[in-house]
Amino acid sequence: MRRRSFAATALGITAILLWSASVPGARLAVEGFGIFQASAVILALGGLFLLALTSIRMRGVGWIGRLSRKHVICCAPLFVGYMVLLYMSVGIAGSREEALVAGLANYLWPTSILIFSILILKQRARGSMLATGIVVALSGVALAASLSSGGLHRLGTALWPPPLAIGLGFLAAILWGLYSVLAHKHPERNPAGAIGLYLLTGGVILAAVGADGWQDVRWDLASAIAVGCMALLPNSLAYWFWAVAVRDGNVPALGALANLIPVLSAAIGTVVLGTGLRWEILLGGTLVAGGAALSHAAFRRSS
Repeated sequence: MRRRSFAATALGITAILLWSASVPGARLAVEGFGIFQASAVILALGGLFLLALTSIRMRGVGWIGRLSRKHVICCAPLFVGYMVLLYMSVGIAGSREEALVAGLANYLWPTSILIFSILILKQRARGSMLATGIVVALSGVALAASLSSGGLHRLGTALWPPPLAIGLGFLAAILWGLYSVLAHKHPERNPAGAIGLYLLTGGVILAAVGADGWQDVRWDLASAIAVGCMALLPNSLAYWFWAVAVRDGNVPALGALANLIPVLSAAIGTVVLGTGLRWEILLGGTLVAGGAALSHAAFRRSS
């Protein structure tokens, strides 16, 4: 059992590393193809890839009828909603810098996992330290958002009201935290197949929403590579790894380790998107990570 838990947690860490590049990758893809079109292709390809792997491994599609109903009912809407919100937040951002800030808002999900672990899994935590961690994490997003809201003198109002892209990032973080905890509470024995179905569903929804824009899509090599990498790595294998991890691994530990994502994403984004070194975004990512670490410390000390 310990070996199984360790292996599942290792898969979760791999997913975290893959997701660190997902926001800049998603931004490149949507700039080339359009918000709904790029998102639809990425999710649909990722879903078909996982469905094909699962059907080969299970020697047919009979496994679909054996999916856990509780898992599908509780987790499918949350997963699809998260994917739609994430790509919309990154895609509608007015600049590449704002896209990175929206990504930071989304990366509040490690803290969200800890909160829902308390509410749903009945874990215990020190309230004061948890609240401090949440405030620190939110301060990081506000600091990064001040970049496009008039500078540091507008820091106090940078998130109120939040720009639409950042607001969608916040909602995405909430949905992913809830999904992760419910997936642990209602596990699915065939997570790859379930994730494949959810990804394909999200792709179909986005394709339908953006139906009027397909004729304007212009394919080029760079955008095609970005879409292909996003479909194969962070949007198929990573979600498969994560589904196994939250089912069999150490969920609180994964929530804490995931606090590395904001810092890595900010650093990768400044290079990949060519925004230059923006200290507000890098420090903001560090604060988001620090807030998640404080929240996890509250978790550990009460256990």
